[in-house]
Amino acid sequence: MNWLAHVFLSKNDIEHQLGNLLTDPLKARAWDDASERIIQGMDTHKRIDMYTDSHPIVLRSKAHLVKRGHLKGVVLDILYDYYLSKHWKNFSDVKRVDFLETFHTEALKTIIDYPSKPRVIIERVVKTGQLSSYHSMNGVEAALGRIDKRLSVRAKSKDTAIRYLPIIIKENAYLEEAFLDFFPELMIEIAKNLPKDSIKHWKI
Repeated sequence: MNWLAHVFLSKNDIEHQLGNLLTDPLKARAWDDASERIIQGMDTHKRIDMYTDSHPIVLRSKAHLVKRGHLKGVVLDILYDYYLSKHWKNFSDVKRVDFLETFHTEALKTIIDYPSKPRVIIERVVKTGQLSSYHSMNGVEAALGRIDKRLSVRAKSKDTAIRYLPIIIKENAYLEEAFLDFFPELMIEIAKNLPKDSIKHWKI
């Protein structure tokens, strides 16, 4: 799962959402005086990743992209944010634009006293509109390009993200249907560890 999915698959609580989002860039290590809600958000992120990475539908989808590829998991994560954006109404009664507007507003208020690194990460996510950028295939292509810009020369010699674009286009129907089968199962799994009244924005 990529960042939009992680924010969505959180309690309706800004610090839980921020903890979920910050897990990867902070390498799952909260700062010293981080709140318990941040830590709980990171724990939810880990459960999402563990369930996703071992799910048969996801494994088959990765195989549909390429048999071997260092970046196929990352590419599929981005593609899943695209499908989540496209089919948002299937999973939430809250409009996507309203959900993201609330998240952006609350996030900027909440991070004022955060350490520099997590604060800068969230500011960049909000100011660039990154979570709303996956609503089109053009957004997917741009995200793949951003990944490649961060790769070392050695990493690029093994794999690039942009090379998956024609494969995505060719396999899009299969991958999209697979996502629509998988994501409700993921929601049900993650909901087991969250209070029902904290995920009223989910359709399950």
